[in-house]
Amino acid sequence: MISNKSKYVILLLKHIFIILTFFSLNFSYAQDVYRTQNGNILITTILSDSIFKLSSKEVIILLNNNQATFNMTIYKSTFVTDNKIVNDEIALLKLDEIVFSGELDIDNIDNQDHTPLDFIVTGIISTNNKTLIGKGRLEHISSEGNISCLLSLKFNLSIDDLGLNLEGLDLSDEVQIDVVQVLLNN
Repeated sequence: MISNKSKYVILLLKHIFIILTFFSLNFSYAQDVYRTQNGNILITTILSDSIFKLSSKEVIILLNNNQATFNMTIYKSTFVTDNKIVNDEIALLKLDEIVFSGELDIDNIDNQDHTPLDFIVTGIISTNNKTLIGKGRLEHISSEGNISCLLSLKFNLSIDDLGLNLEGLDLSDEVQIDVVQVLLNN
């Protein structure tokens, strides 16, 4: 006959085993997802009759190299322009973010030596849950050191898709977005 103390020890060991199994599965999944160094984004449109640019050097991209999927986040307050009034408005958007999640139409993201890869990017933008389609390019830099590849993405979309609410400005509805991101070696 098993004592009550032994039953509790067995039950405790089972729980520890389940918890460790759970964490090891999550850890193995997390090994396929890589956070890149902060990237750059440039948003270009027309304001009245001149070119208007918003930029940020704080783009965060999480990449799943094996599945060629990504999650890109930009905090709206990190955008800057040469227009002080717009900078002041954007600075008030401290916790607002734009999240773009999607996939590249390639099998996987290869950090090893390869020729430049051109592909289509498809994803959903969080500001209005709209599906966006753009173009991308992956260029290999080095198999040694920290930097592996350069990822560039390009989209054309409506100013409303960004959810910046820059009312009172005579902005064109058409916007071009360019993202440049350095990918790290595994």
